[in-house]
Amino acid sequence: MAIVPETKISVPPLPADTVRRPLLRRELDAVRDVGLVCAPAGYGKTLLLAEWAEAGRPSIDTAWVHLDGDDDDPRLFWGALLAALARCPTVPAGATVRTGPDGRGWDLSAAGRPEFGASVVAALGELDRPVRLVLDDVHELSAPEVLHDVARLLRHRPGTVPVVLAGRWDPPIGLQRLRPQGRLVELRTDRLRLDRDEAEALLRRVGVQLHAEQLDRLYGQTDGWPVGLRFAATALQASSNVEGFLTRFSGVDRVVADYLVGEVLSGLPASSVELLRRTSVSDDVPVALAVELSGREDAGHVLAELESRSALVRRRGRTLETYRVQPLIRSYLRGDLQRRSPRIAGDLHSVAARWWLGQDHPAAALAHAAVAEDPALLVEVVRRVAVPLLVTGQHRALRRALRRAGDTVVAADPSLSVVAALAAHQSGDRPAGVAAARQARRRWPPEPPAQLATLGTIADRLGGLPRIVVREAPPGEADGLPLDEATELLSHVADCAARVREREGPADARPVRRTLDELLVRARRTGRDHLLLQCRATAAAAAAADRDVHAMREHAAHADALAGARGWTASPAALDALALLAHATLLAADPGRALHLVVDALPRAETAEPRLRFALQALQGAALADSGDRPGGLETLQHARVVLGDHDADQVEIALAATVEFDIALRLGHHAAASAVQGWLAGRCGTVGEAVVMRARADVLGGRVDQARATLRGLLDDGPPAVLPATVVEAHLLCSELAIRAEDRFAAALALRDAVGLAEPHDLLRPFVQARPAVRRLLAQQYGTLEVAHTLPGRALVLAPPDGERLDAALSVREQAVLELLPSLESLEEIAADLTVSVNTLKTHVRSIYGKLGVGNRRDAVVVGYEHGLIHRTVSPPRRGTARTGRHVPGRAGGATRRTG
Repeated sequence: MAIVPETKISVPPLPADTVRRPLLRRELDAVRDVGLVCAPAGYGKTLLLAEWAEAGRPSIDTAWVHLDGDDDDPRLFWGALLAALARCPTVPAGATVRTGPDGRGWDLSAAGRPEFGASVVAALGELDRPVRLVLDDVHELSAPEVLHDVARLLRHRPGTVPVVLAGRWDPPIGLQRLRPQGRLVELRTDRLRLDRDEAEALLRRVGVQLHAEQLDRLYGQTDGWPVGLRFAATALQASSNVEGFLTRFSGVDRVVADYLVGEVLSGLPASSVELLRRTSVSDDVPVALAVELSGREDAGHVLAELESRSALVRRRGRTLETYRVQPLIRSYLRGDLQRRSPRIAGDLHSVAARWWLGQDHPAAALAHAAVAEDPALLVEVVRRVAVPLLVTGQHRALRRALRRAGDTVVAADPSLSVVAALAAHQSGDRPAGVAAARQARRRWPPEPPAQLATLGTIADRLGGLPRIVVREAPPGEADGLPLDEATELLSHVADCAARVREREGPADARPVRRTLDELLVRARRTGRDHLLLQCRATAAAAAAADRDVHAMREHAAHADALAGARGWTASPAALDALALLAHATLLAADPGRALHLVVDALPRAETAEPRLRFALQALQGAALADSGDRPGGLETLQHARVVLGDHDADQVEIALAATVEFDIALRLGHHAAASAVQGWLAGRCGTVGEAVVMRARADVLGGRVDQARATLRGLLDDGPPAVLPATVVEAHLLCSELAIRAEDRFAAALALRDAVGLAEPHDLLRPFVQARPAVRRLLAQQYGTLEVAHTLPGRALVLAPPDGERLDAALSVREQAVLELLPSLESLEEIAADLTVSVNTLKTHVRSIYGKLGVGNRRDAVVVGYEHGLIHRTVSPPRRGTARTGRHVPGRAGGATRRTG
């Protein structure tokens, strides 16, 4: 028998950095008849089978044959196969497989005859232990007689010799007949492709550690192609600039390109490679587009053949009419096309742009138009797709296409500049948006086309950018045609945003709210998510102007969630919504949550317009003050006014900052600072309700109590409208405080009742939590002895900071538990039963509590308990066997369990 090189019949050694694939090994373990591992070059077929062979030792041997073109000779093929079997330690020395049928060795001159193959099969049947047979690179076989021998071997070999074939395409030996019988186990490209975790493991094994985003980029560039990832890993080992490498890494890399040409593309017909080259301009290639780009009516058939033969092309989508080429191969072919003929590449991009435009795929059309070297086409496409992309939030696609077109091209056309301004600003890059807006104004024509005029008006009405339109004209029809739905909707939203900014009072916001409700439905129904975000943010602002806190909170929360889910948290609409959500959270007396919201948002607002940064910093100052850091809050609020400077801001934002800063300054005794912010509010907003309340507070400070009461009566009767939803509530609370000073308890209680009535529908807790001690004492007296922890007054009492001097005698744990139940309507007998103590024991605890608090009855104990912050929640415990079973009122922690001794 001829001598066969050891390397041809040896299981290849595994590299040290091999990523083990136990799941695939288990699938190979299931091979009882025939296995097929089929994938293009570089998918790790040989490595997987070598790992499988290694894992099977020593219980089962693997006879390995590495095939090549020489094995088209039957003598060489059978000689290698028999030599591989003879190397197996479990094959006995005297076995026919080693000695041949007559004991004198195999006569290979008879190889290729049917009787020779039959003799080999018979020899295999004599083996008393199973042996695996691996035929690697079976695609190298092309001679009909050898392929016929392989097919006959598979048909007749004994069950103790399973055979696994590995190759780049299916060998023409009738394997399809085995599938219906369940005799064929197949592992193809999709199974051999490394998943993300395996890719990370491969990089880690060679000492390369990437961040999650970097790994995602590399994985997308290689599509899990093992050899592509190995090329990248090797290069990254020697690279000090990971980002730079990831930006450059593609099929045009010299090492990768050489491999692609030598191992992948060289095995394909030249006509197929040319089709792939021409279609490489598009990432996704529908069959109809492939026909347009290649000029071949049979393009779909060629792509289907490439998919089944090489798996370099994969079907995408449900229709199975769209293909995608492996990313590294596509980038190589695209670069090769550009090198061969830049003009043809540009023409093909133009064809693709127009085709995708006709299919209503704006992002794809724009991407091709940007590199087609055809400015007229780019302008045409931008005019058609800009607004659809803006309202769906595809700002990056717009900006990427305009950057590829170049600054000179964009600056020369005002329609491109307007789109650049909108895309940059709405994605959170205001400096770029401002520059593009100024560029557009410089190039603005005296008589702009209707569509351009509409775009400019939208940009101006949305706000946040320098004015673009030189002479405003009412939008309606674009170049004689009605506006498309996307442009119409965005135009309406922009108009609503401007109307909210320009409003005179709450009544002006109500028609805007009705319009926005309709726009919300249309935006949601049509899947225009960024338009939906803008609608929500504008609706929250309109609700704030209408002093509807519930609607403000709801719209702002929806907008914040949508922005977070879509990655739009730096957009002006998202920041507006977050500021309003923080404002609502502050009004609900949750300064910790409000502070978290604004601190998280401030880094994203570094390049935002000044009014947004002012609003967030003002809210930060208010939250700091409400959390107990009044000096820090005052400093932050004063800095916020510096940030705003002479820029415009919404009245709600200005009024909130001014009222909080004024209140903090008064509490800290900084009267000059209070006077300064009072003047600032008057200069910014004129005579509004907040200014009137400030004047009343200043009168109180100056001892002019009667004048303060008269000022407040004027405001509450028919005074100027307030901007903030809490202002009128605060006015009633101030009236209550002044009535207490005048010992007019009836008027004080009446004013407090009016404040509660106005605040409860909107959950305005903050005015009560921040009220002066005298008002909170009255609140405790009026509401503290009722079971009202679920109502606004009860929650305000729980959340209010303690007042008065510190008590010297601390309550025991059991006394604390008793005190927290005294505000309920339960009798002492019922409380004793809940605490599982006797009534006498409970009465002893109650007397001790009275003594420590310095009171003589239950009502006063509750009032003092609230004043000193000793009652943290009011809970009605479940009653056992009574009509009041299950009555439970949540406290500070939203229904936290009551402490017991």
